Amino acid sequence: MGESTIAWLLTGAALACTLVPFYKGLRLCLMGWRATRRVEAQELRKAGPADVSGSEPFALLMMRVLRKSLRDNEHSQDSTDFVFDASRQYVMNEFDAHYTRLISMFGSLLPPIGFIGTTGGMLMLFLSISASNSSLELGALALALTSSIFALIGFSILEGMKIRLYARLLDSLRDVHVLFAAVEEKRETRKRSIPPTPRVATAG
Repeated sequence: MGESTIAWLLTGAALACTLVPFYKGLRLCLMGWRATRRVEAQELRKAGPADVSGSEPFALLMMRVLRKSLRDNEHSQDSTDFVFDASRQYVMNEFDAHYTRLISMFGSLLPPIGFIGTTGGMLMLFLSISASNSSLELGALALALTSSIFALIGFSILEGMKIRLYARLLDSLRDVHVLFAAVEEKRETRKRSIPPTPRVATAG
Protein backbone atom coordinates (compact mmCIF):
# COMPACT_ATOMS: atom_id res chain seq x y z
CA MET A 1 0.00 0.00 0.00
CA GLY A 2 1.44 3.38 -1.06
CA GLU A 3 2.22 6.30 1.21
CA SER A 4 -0.48 8.51 -0.28
CA THR A 5 -3.10 5.75 0.12
CA ILE A 6 -2.32 5.34 3.83
CA ALA A 7 -2.40 9.11 4.34
CA TRP A 8 -5.77 9.42 2.62
CA LEU A 9 -7.24 6.49 4.55
CA LEU A 10 -6.19 7.89 7.92
CA THR A 11 -7.40 11.35 6.93
CA GLY A 12 -10.76 9.85 5.99
CA ALA A 13 -10.91 8.03 9.33
CA ALA A 14 -10.26 11.29 11.20
CA LEU A 15 -12.96 13.03 9.18
CA ALA A 16 -15.46 10.21 9.83
CA CYS A 17 -14.89 10.36 13.60
CA THR A 18 -15.63 14.08 13.74
CA LEU A 19 -18.49 13.88 11.26
CA VAL A 20 -20.97 12.09 13.55
CA PRO A 21 -21.24 14.69 16.36
CA PHE A 22 -20.87 17.51 13.84
CA TYR A 23 -23.77 16.18 11.76
CA LYS A 24 -26.01 15.82 14.81
CA GLY A 25 -25.16 19.34 15.99
CA LEU A 26 -25.66 20.81 12.52
CA ARG A 27 -29.03 19.08 12.20
CA LEU A 28 -30.13 20.72 15.46
CA CYS A 29 -28.91 24.08 14.14
CA LEU A 30 -31.08 23.73 11.04
CA MET A 31 -34.09 22.82 13.16
CA GLY A 32 -33.39 25.79 15.40
CA TRP A 33 -33.10 28.04 12.34
CA ARG A 34 -36.69 27.19 11.42
CA ALA A 35 -37.90 27.54 15.00
CA THR A 36 -36.39 31.02 15.44
CA ARG A 37 -37.82 32.55 12.28
CA ARG A 38 -39.62 35.86 12.54
CA VAL A 39 -43.42 35.80 12.29
CA GLU A 40 -45.66 38.45 10.77
CA ALA A 41 -47.83 40.47 13.16
CA GLN A 42 -51.01 39.09 11.59
CA GLU A 43 -49.87 35.51 12.23
CA LEU A 44 -48.89 36.42 15.79
CA ARG A 45 -52.35 37.84 16.52
CA LYS A 46 -54.07 34.61 15.50
CA ALA A 47 -51.62 32.22 17.17
CA GLY A 48 -53.55 28.99 17.52
CA PRO A 49 -52.92 25.65 19.21
CA ALA A 50 -49.43 24.20 19.49
CA ASP A 51 -47.89 22.64 16.39
CA VAL A 52 -47.25 18.96 17.12
CA SER A 53 -44.69 18.69 14.29
CA GLY A 54 -42.05 20.32 16.50
CA SER A 55 -41.16 23.10 14.05
CA GLU A 56 -43.33 25.81 15.58
CA PRO A 57 -41.62 29.23 15.76
CA PHE A 58 -40.79 30.36 19.26
CA ALA A 59 -42.56 33.65 18.58
CA LEU A 60 -45.89 31.80 18.35
CA LEU A 61 -45.08 29.85 21.51
CA MET A 62 -44.31 33.13 23.25
CA MET A 63 -47.61 34.64 22.10
CA ARG A 64 -49.61 31.63 23.28
CA VAL A 65 -47.89 31.51 26.69
CA LEU A 66 -48.33 35.26 27.10
CA ARG A 67 -52.05 35.11 26.38
CA LYS A 68 -52.58 32.32 28.88
CA SER A 69 -50.49 34.11 31.51
CA LEU A 70 -52.42 37.34 31.06
CA ARG A 71 -55.73 35.49 31.44
CA ASP A 72 -54.50 33.84 34.62
CA ASN A 73 -53.22 37.20 35.86
CA GLU A 74 -56.67 38.80 35.84
CA HIS A 75 -57.23 37.58 39.39
CA SER A 76 -53.72 38.07 40.82
CA GLN A 77 -53.31 41.58 39.38
CA ASP A 78 -49.56 41.30 38.77
CA SER A 79 -47.88 43.87 36.54
CA THR A 80 -48.24 43.09 32.83
CA ASP A 81 -44.52 43.77 32.38
CA PHE A 82 -43.79 41.12 35.00
CA VAL A 83 -46.05 38.66 33.16
CA PHE A 84 -44.32 39.43 29.86
CA ASP A 85 -40.84 38.95 31.36
CA ALA A 86 -41.87 35.65 32.93
CA SER A 87 -43.33 34.40 29.64
CA ARG A 88 -40.20 35.48 27.78
CA GLN A 89 -37.98 33.67 30.27
CA TYR A 90 -40.05 30.51 29.88
CA VAL A 91 -39.63 30.58 26.09
CA MET A 92 -35.88 31.19 26.36
CA ASN A 93 -35.58 28.26 28.76
CA GLU A 94 -37.38 26.08 26.21
CA PHE A 95 -34.94 27.22 23.52
CA ASP A 96 -32.02 26.50 25.81
CA ALA A 97 -33.29 23.01 26.68
CA HIS A 98 -34.13 21.94 23.11
CA TYR A 99 -31.30 23.56 21.15
CA THR A 100 -28.53 25.45 22.95
CA ARG A 101 -27.52 22.75 25.43
CA LEU A 102 -27.64 19.95 22.86
CA ILE A 103 -25.66 21.91 20.27
CA SER A 104 -23.06 22.73 22.95
CA MET A 105 -22.91 19.07 23.93
CA PHE A 106 -22.19 17.87 20.38
CA GLY A 107 -19.77 20.75 19.81
CA SER A 108 -17.89 19.96 23.02
CA LEU A 109 -17.32 16.38 21.82
CA LEU A 110 -15.31 17.54 18.82
CA PRO A 111 -12.10 18.88 20.48
CA PRO A 112 -11.55 15.72 22.57
CA ILE A 113 -12.07 13.57 19.47
CA GLY A 114 -9.53 15.70 17.60
CA PHE A 115 -7.11 15.44 20.50
CA ILE A 116 -7.46 11.64 20.55
CA GLY A 117 -6.74 11.54 16.84
CA THR A 118 -3.69 13.77 17.27
CA THR A 119 -2.38 11.66 20.15
CA GLY A 120 -2.92 8.46 18.19
CA GLY A 121 -1.23 9.95 15.15
CA MET A 122 1.81 11.03 17.15
CA LEU A 123 2.05 7.55 18.70
CA MET A 124 1.94 6.01 15.22
CA LEU A 125 4.57 8.51 14.09
CA PHE A 126 7.00 7.47 16.84
CA LEU A 127 6.41 3.80 16.06
CA SER A 128 6.97 4.35 12.35
CA ILE A 129 10.19 6.25 13.03
CA SER A 130 11.51 3.41 15.18
CA ALA A 131 10.47 0.88 12.53
CA SER A 132 11.87 3.04 9.68
CA ASN A 133 8.52 2.84 7.84
CA SER A 134 8.16 5.99 5.76
CA SER A 135 4.65 5.17 4.49
CA LEU A 136 3.31 4.70 8.01
CA GLU A 137 5.15 7.84 9.10
CA LEU A 138 3.31 9.96 6.52
CA GLY A 139 -0.06 8.44 7.43
CA ALA A 140 0.53 9.06 11.15
CA LEU A 141 1.43 12.68 10.46
CA ALA A 142 -1.72 13.09 8.36
CA LEU A 143 -3.87 11.66 11.14
CA ALA A 144 -2.25 13.85 13.80
CA LEU A 145 -2.82 17.05 11.82
CA THR A 146 -6.17 16.49 10.15
CA SER A 147 -8.06 15.16 13.17
CA SER A 148 -7.50 18.37 15.13
CA ILE A 149 -8.18 20.58 12.12
CA PHE A 150 -11.52 18.89 11.33
CA ALA A 151 -12.55 18.93 15.00
CA LEU A 152 -11.73 22.62 15.49
CA ILE A 153 -13.47 23.65 12.27
CA GLY A 154 -16.61 21.71 13.25
CA PHE A 155 -16.55 23.15 16.77
CA SER A 156 -16.22 26.71 15.43
CA ILE A 157 -19.11 26.22 13.01
CA LEU A 158 -21.46 24.87 15.71
CA GLU A 159 -20.55 27.62 18.18
CA GLY A 160 -21.03 30.29 15.52
CA MET A 161 -24.41 28.84 14.55
CA LYS A 162 -25.46 28.77 18.22
CA ILE A 163 -24.69 32.48 18.60
CA ARG A 164 -26.59 33.27 15.40
CA LEU A 165 -29.62 31.25 16.57
CA TYR A 166 -29.70 33.17 19.83
CA ALA A 167 -29.70 36.46 17.92
CA ARG A 168 -32.56 35.22 15.72
CA LEU A 169 -34.52 34.21 18.82
CA LEU A 170 -34.14 37.68 20.32
CA ASP A 171 -35.31 39.25 17.06
CA SER A 172 -38.41 37.06 16.93
CA LEU A 173 -39.28 37.76 20.58
CA ARG A 174 -38.76 41.47 19.97
CA ASP A 175 -41.58 41.32 17.42
CA VAL A 176 -43.84 39.87 20.11
CA HIS A 177 -42.82 42.67 22.47
CA VAL A 178 -43.68 45.32 19.89
CA LEU A 179 -47.13 43.79 19.36
CA PHE A 180 -47.65 43.42 23.11
CA ALA A 181 -46.67 47.05 23.72
CA ALA A 182 -49.11 48.24 21.03
CA VAL A 183 -51.97 46.23 22.52
CA GLU A 184 -51.17 47.50 26.03
CA GLU A 185 -51.11 51.09 24.77
CA LYS A 186 -54.53 50.71 23.17
CA ARG A 187 -55.90 49.14 26.35
CA GLU A 188 -54.57 51.99 28.48
CA THR A 189 -56.01 54.55 26.03
CA ARG A 190 -59.45 52.96 26.24
CA LYS A 191 -59.22 52.83 30.03
CA ARG A 192 -58.41 56.55 30.21
CA SER A 193 -61.23 57.44 27.83
CA ILE A 194 -63.89 55.82 30.05
CA PRO A 195 -65.22 58.50 32.42
CA PRO A 196 -65.06 57.60 36.10
CA THR A 197 -68.24 56.47 37.76
CA PRO A 198 -69.63 59.33 39.89
CA ARG A 199 -69.89 58.61 43.57
CA VAL A 200 -73.33 58.71 45.08
CA ALA A 201 -73.47 60.85 48.18
CA THR A 202 -74.97 59.08 51.16
CA ALA A 203 -77.09 60.80 53.76
CA GLY A 204 -75.23 61.39 56.99
